[in-house]
Amino acid sequence: MSKKKTKKKHIGSFLLGLIVTAFAIFGFVKAVMLVADKVMTVTNVSSKNAEYEEFLEPFVLIDPSPFDDVSTADTVDLIDAAVSALILDSEKINTYEVFEGEVTGLLVPQKDIEQYFAKLFGNETVLSHTAVTDSFYGVVYNSEKKSYVIPITSVDPLYTPKVYEAEKTGSSITLTVGYIIGSEWAQIENGQYTAPSPAKYMNITLREDSDGYHIGSLSNTAMAEVAEPEKTVPVSTTAPVIVTTERVTDESSSETSEGHSESETSETSAVAG
Repeated sequence: MSKKKTKKKHIGSFLLGLIVTAFAIFGFVKAVMLVADKVMTVTNVSSKNAEYEEFLEPFVLIDPSPFDDVSTADTVDLIDAAVSALILDSEKINTYEVFEGEVTGLLVPQKDIEQYFAKLFGNETVLSHTAVTDSFYGVVYNSEKKSYVIPITSVDPLYTPKVYEAEKTGSSITLTVGYIIGSEWAQIENGQYTAPSPAKYMNITLREDSDGYHIGSLSNTAMAEVAEPEKTVPVSTTAPVIVTTERVTDESSSETSEGHSESETSETSAVAG
């Protein structure tokens, strides 16, 4: 074999080695990028679900009745949810004065309730201000002052939300939400809480609008297999400042006054500072 042919062979082998090495590096980089994308996707999903949970908290907290469209929802439930959102805003709720009347509580202008109502349910749904007779929070409407009166009493929320699945179709986002009983969160250590299994699951549809999204519908769903929830979550720094006695149910209404414990009769407390 001539030196010329040997030289060409060496050059060919060298180029082939470069190509193989290049493909190996490309494959490695691609694999790293895929792993990074996967981690980023998981992180983004977790962050987005946390955003949904914070948005839904005042709504799920009162356990409203299902509705096919927000325009047909129970008005009292919608008012309660708006009041709940206001209460969770600790900076806002502590700015109101106490009103003493047939019901003593904080006097909240209806325009402020409208603001939180629009944030939850959009601007297309009009809030009809009315007397509230079956409210989770016990709020009443004062037509003369065009305000709501929120009693200064205390009670635990019924549920807190945990988003398990989110599916986007067009301008709608369907969420599978676990309803976790508020009293079943267990504190462990280092400011962490462990999440119990949900008492039930609901589908909540969000509809995108110019301001982001709002609640469009609420429906029952089967206890489908969903991803395991995070084992622990940080202690929440926002909690209702004012809440009231729980909505009366058939089961609770059958109790006699003798069956009430001292702890049940001493639940009222002053507004937190």
